[in-house]
Amino acid sequence: MATPILVMGSPGTGKTASIRDLDPAETFVIHADEKPLGLPGSKTNYKTVLKNDGKLDIEKSNYFETNNPAHILELLKAISAKRTDIKTIVLDTITSVMTNEFMTRLKEGGFGKFGDFAKDTYDIIKLVRKLREDLTVVIMAHTEDAYDIDGELKSSFKVIGGKLVKEKIVPESYFHMVLFTDVVMKDGKPEYYFLTQNNGKNTCRSPLGLFTETRIPNNLQNVIEKYKEYEKQ
Repeated sequence: MATPILVMGSPGTGKTASIRDLDPAETFVIHADEKPLGLPGSKTNYKTVLKNDGKLDIEKSNYFETNNPAHILELLKAISAKRTDIKTIVLDTITSVMTNEFMTRLKEGGFGKFGDFAKDTYDIIKLVRKLREDLTVVIMAHTEDAYDIDGELKSSFKVIGGKLVKEKIVPESYFHMVLFTDVVMKDGKPEYYFLTQNNGKNTCRSPLGLFTETRIPNNLQNVIEKYKEYEKQ
């Protein structure tokens, strides 16, 4: 069973930047956002290699751009089975997967498409835990703010088109570590962090005793290393 981590936050708050210290030799990035990865050396460190027939060479690649849920499921399974050298998979972001599905089928009538959206999201999240045990799978998502039944404004998993995913699946419930991005201005400059515990206004959480602080640097390598040490206790 792979270790699933959910990282959530608004665009530009440090989600993608948090992978900067991951070892590219042991990391595979599935980039659904259709934009440059935007990290120092990313073009050199993360590459897509195609075979003569135009298909992805899974053995030689550690980066692929797609927001097609079927392709993402195939990739996750193939990396788990064939790339034992890969220890971390990053899906950035599952929100873009939902957005693409919604916009592609925007003119389609009926409510059946919303069931398809929910199932695709559910299938990706559920598959993660079935992957190779020594894998860490980081799924990144955008957040949205909404008032709960008590009138409190809370931040949670953003759902594109319909409420089925949020109300019936509750994506955060499938992760025992849900980190929220947090940006703090210091001397006129932004500093980027992860929130590790629920503050009553979000759906953030982490295993009991894993972190002593409620705010930590947004560094996924440090998070993964700390969790591995935690598991050995």
